Amino acid sequence: MIKRQTYREYATEAFRFYAREGSKDEYIKKLIQDRIRAEKSTGQASPTEAELIHKEAVLSEKAAELADLDAAEKTIYIFQANGRMEIIKALDMVYMKDCWKDLEWGDISGRVHHAELHIPASQAQIYRWLAKARYEFARERGLRL
Repeated sequence: MIKRQTYREYATEAFRFYAREGSKDEYIKKLIQDRIRAEKSTGQASPTEAELIHKEAVLSEKAAELADLDAAEKTIYIFQANGRMEIIKALDMVYMKDCWKDLEWGDISGRVHHAELHIPASQAQIYRWLAKARYEFARERGLRL
């Protein structure tokens, strides 16, 4: 019997979010710069002062997003460290491709089919790799398994 992954969609979207935003550190810098630009346009605070004032606010406001980026980054690092580049390639080809577009019905299966031809691996193997990546993400993120 196959156990249903309750975190499946969450993990999938987290990998897509990681593909859009990059690392946790890059995302923090972007958020701080956005706040500084907003304050500059209103004539408030110098950039360094604004950066110091708002860094803690950004960290607390965006804690969930930062934790998702961190877990996705750690998951990819774990696979890289273990030489499992085929899993990273499958993640890239299936979940991270066109990450700025909403997923539509059939996108994942179509991308899996494309990946099976280019990695090469069977469809079943690619789905197992993706399940392994989602599980590792959920474990790193501290989600209920």
